Amino acid sequence: MKILDARILIIDADPEVVNFLKHHLGNQHVIESIPTGIEGIAKGSSSEYDLYFISMSLPDISGRDVLHAIRDVHEEAICIMMSSNPSIDSAVQTTQMGAYNYISKPFDAEKILPMIHRALERRWYILEARRLRQERENNLAELNVDKSRLATVINAIDDGILVINQKKEIIFYNPRFLQLIHTDRQILIGDSMFRYLPQSLQKQLCEILQKAESEGKTNAIKQEIVIKPPLELVVMANTATIFGENGQCLGAVSVLRDITEMKQLDQSKSHFVNMVAHELKAPLAAIHSYLKMILDNALGDDIVTYNTYLKRSLERTEALIELINDLFNIFRMDSKGVKRNLEKVEVATLLESLVEFFKPKMEEREITVNLALKHGLYINADSEEIRRVFTNLISNAIKYNKYEGHIDITCVADGRWVKVSVKDTGIGMTSEEKDRLFQEFFRAKNIYTRNITGTGLGLAIMKKIVDEYAGRITVETEFEKGSTFTVYLPRVEN
Repeated sequence: MKILDARILIIDADPEVVNFLKHHLGNQHVIESIPTGIEGIAKGSSSEYDLYFISMSLPDISGRDVLHAIRDVHEEAICIMMSSNPSIDSAVQTTQMGAYNYISKPFDAEKILPMIHRALERRWYILEARRLRQERENNLAELNVDKSRLATVINAIDDGILVINQKKEIIFYNPRFLQLIHTDRQILIGDSMFRYLPQSLQKQLCEILQKAESEGKTNAIKQEIVIKPPLELVVMANTATIFGENGQCLGAVSVLRDITEMKQLDQSKSHFVNMVAHELKAPLAAIHSYLKMILDNALGDDIVTYNTYLKRSLERTEALIELINDLFNIFRMDSKGVKRNLEKVEVATLLESLVEFFKPKMEEREITVNLALKHGLYINADSEEIRRVFTNLISNAIKYNKYEGHIDITCVADGRWVKVSVKDTGIGMTSEEKDRLFQEFFRAKNIYTRNITGTGLGLAIMKKIVDEYAGRITVETEFEKGSTFTVYLPRVEN
């Protein structure tokens, strides 16, 4: 039950988006692309496509305007909205306007392809439903066949549907409902709802039936329900009573919609704001304390002590500037605001220059470095971005190393990759710390890291840069023995 030769219209000026979708879908479906909103409305309205991909950000008008115009002409159009800077508000607004889904760019193939498959299945059912309606209008289908096929259409809806009678017995549900209550048990029609449903949903259904009995009118309740905590599966349950022609309450219907992604996005936003506030508060409080003691002459007449506190204030200020710069880089990359000056970069020469730059810090801690670099290996990249990646790796190898430690830096060809490894004899990480290593603001906290400064954003930025160049990064580590970071970047010929 799927469309093998679907007509798909992409309304987006970003060639990477168009190329991605054509690469993954072009062999099975007919794909057309339009770079502007006005042209997209004209083409998407004149002919109904099976699937629309609409960018929220277009050169001439907003993606919401395009969605509204197309849905105004084709009210059953399946539109997937795309954004480089997703937000809860945009997701809610476009969903209310009739969008099928709201996804973020760049795409994750493992997530987006199953979603596209479901969207095309839904399109198939929409077309099937139209055909059935036409048959019914032309008296070409018998009533019992219509009922059966209508049930098939309902079963394919992306929302979960449950119907209970006044005795709180389950009389209908679709397969999606089982997924959204996270169960693989088959519910027997006529069984009590208390045997299967989550307690929050049971409570909602009982409440609405009690209201119907006491008030004698239709009621509706909307409520978020966490099915799989903490936020692995969250649904919005919309429940309403069902009344017969004689005004008698027959039962209730509950429609479940998956809102997990929106809740996770909202939590990430709150977490990010809290983390930034925390990271800014500590150094600002320290600077305030140091300067107040200096202005109050609380340190006596010892000029050396005053200079020490001024130096600490300066160090804290530099840490704040570093944090702000890292935040700026994170925001730029997330919003696709980075303008890259691509050129061929000879990796070994870049690594040698960075080692020379860090030599004073290595000598200060008596750290030795061994280089095994193959020259003549090139990557196509922005030199400043790649410098930032390797600067971060070498800086961390020094900062988290032991006194009189050792660093091995290698650069070799590995198939179509340039492989760069930085190995240190430092404090290493636990398995839990390794799992969280590339999270924004994460810093390992143990007896070895107490006096090591940092924003917790360096590795997150580094991974984003490596991902932008279709590369990858791996980490091998053992607590109190050291770590090895390995970066793979696509190799180009000189």
